[in-house]
Order: sequence, then structure tokens, then C-alpha cells
Amino acid sequence: MSSTFSKQTIGYGIAAIIAILGNTILTFIKDKNPAVNAFMKQLMYHHWITHGVAVVLTFFVLGFLLSRIVRPSATKMLAPALIIATALGALGIVVLFLIA
Repeated sequence: MSSTFSKQTIGYGIAAIIAILGNTILTFIKDKNPAVNAFMKQLMYHHWITHGVAVVLTFFVLGFLLSRIVRPSATKMLAPALIIATALGALGIVVLFLIA
């Protein structure tokens, strides 16, 4: 069974994968590097506010750009890739906070 996704679905789907994994990486970096955490706190009053804004901007900017670049095509890997990225991101953050 093949389904064709629109350019926007593909672009924002890929952007979501990147934003999810970027969120996990940024969480690791902030936790392990107090200077980054302090810098982010300085930017927008609290490091989590800066973190959230960065992730949301990443999603929207990449989604906008990617939806203009990608070609609509049949793909069955977008949803599984999104699920895997979500699971890896969640697992990474859980492991980080269990170990830290």
C-alpha cells in the first residue's frame, strides 16, 4: 500500500524528526555544560524558555524550507522514522536524567 504525501507533510515531518533529535541533543549539551545553560538562561530569563523557542523555531523554519525543497512522492518511511526519532529522543532524555 503506497500513499503520497504533500510537500508540506514531508517537509514538516522531516523537520519534526530533526527538531526531536535536536531537542535531545540540546538537553544533553545543557546538562553537561553549565556555560551553555547559563548562556541560555541569560538570553530569555530561563534556560528552558530558550530551549523551547530554539526547538519550535527549528521545526517551523526547517519545515518551511524543506516543504519547498522536497518533491511529493510515495514514502512509507516518514511515519516510522518519526516514531523512531520520538522513541530515541524520549529514551535519551530518560537515560540522561536517570544517570545524572
